[in-house]
Amino acid sequence: AATALGRCLTSCVLIADGIEKEETFQVRFEGDGPLRGVLGISNGNLQMRGYVGNPQLDLPEASVGTAVGKGQLKIVRLKNLPGEERASPFSSIVAIETGEIAEDINSYVATSEQREGALGAGVAFFDNIEGGAVACSTGWRVELLPGAPDQVAQHLLRNVQAFLGLGLSSTDMRLRGETCEDIALRLLDGMEPEILESDARPTFFCQCSNERVYRTLALLPRDEIRQIIAQNEKIEARCEFCAKLYSMTAVDVANHLDEVDAAAAEERQKPTALKKSND
Repeated sequence: AATALGRCLTSCVLIADGIEKEETFQVRFEGDGPLRGVLGISNGNLQMRGYVGNPQLDLPEASVGTAVGKGQLKIVRLKNLPGEERASPFSSIVAIETGEIAEDINSYVATSEQREGALGAGVAFFDNIEGGAVACSTGWRVELLPGAPDQVAQHLLRNVQAFLGLGLSSTDMRLRGETCEDIALRLLDGMEPEILESDARPTFFCQCSNERVYRTLALLPRDEIRQIIAQNEKIEARCEFCAKLYSMTAVDVANHLDEVDAAAAEERQKPTALKKSND
């Protein structure tokens, strides 16, 4: 479970690096495997969050692809469009090809967004800690710019193949002391790369709040909510991203929903302004 989630979040951050701060890149693997799905999302600030459907899953002899299974990969992008004040969502659905996370995301970007390149992501664990604590999650991505000459593409392809042929993952390289810059230089060997400094650092960021919990409850049918209130003195909800537990009394929920309903009724009673057509 940790390997799948680490690969997913690392891949999302690598794809989101370079988009505008309020834009987002989100992937959801909906496979039939025992992992019961993987979700990851990152914005242009490299603030990320995600979860898996079965976080306790441990299949030491199986691949991540087996845990994910066959199914659909759903991608949602929030993009800023010229002339619009808020970012607009764009959704795509493709079949899961391998379930190994990075390969599927890279395939989507290459085929659906016409951005040719390569993407790798992995997770390493401490061997001497019971339970397999995560040591690091590392990834890399290279992308050909539009109009890149064929010789550049061939050179980059040879570098990627040579890198993969080492038998060392990027996480192995980090654990033995190599830096992210060392990994980039291997991938761009012979291409005279210029290393640019960046202050951006991937961070976990969760947007959960009491207000979001109330908004979610307000979406349920009122009869269902009344039944929940009648059967429970206390109502609890746990965030799937950060595991924070929200607890509220039935009275609090009832009062809040009364306020929501009253505000909605007041909005409906407002007169609607009609625009006359000059046609």
